[in-house]
Amino acid sequence: MTAINTSRKLRAVLAAALSLLIIVCMMSVPAFAAEDTTAAETTTVAETTSEAATTEATTTKAETESTASAVDAEAKTRGIINLAVGGVILVVLVVLCIVFRHKIPGFARSMKSETGKIVWCPKDQLKKKAVVVIITILALILIIALLDFAFSEGLQLLRQATAGLRK
Repeated sequence: MTAINTSRKLRAVLAAALSLLIIVCMMSVPAFAAEDTTAAETTTVAETTSEAATTEATTTKAETESTASAVDAEAKTRGIINLAVGGVILVVLVVLCIVFRHKIPGFARSMKSETGKIVWCPKDQLKKKAVVVIITILALILIIALLDFAFSEGLQLLRQATAGLRK
């Protein structure tokens, strides 16, 4: 009996450690995946300028490079701050688990008993509700995609109109 309890406790600890590891990894991924779309857009604009504005294009390109390095530095700083906050949260959770280690089994037992009281709807109702949810999600996806397309086309037309007015 004690071997089974020890095995269950070990699995629970390993599951908790794996969950915390996944959380930390998920927090660190966006920290270092900085996109620099403004630099690419500005470079494209600088490359498409006329030959009469060559000095302007050179200046714009230099400004773009300095802006890109500032954006990269800011993104790395944010990433380090995110990792630090995640580390502090992890340390606090570990300390709380150590301090309240005698109360955790009782909490787990109460959670298990509460989940046993859940009443599920019949299978046919569940299927009908699942179909409604899936149809709703697909309709929302379609609406958002159409709005995104309409707004992006509208912005392109607006850019072309303002570019025509500048000339």
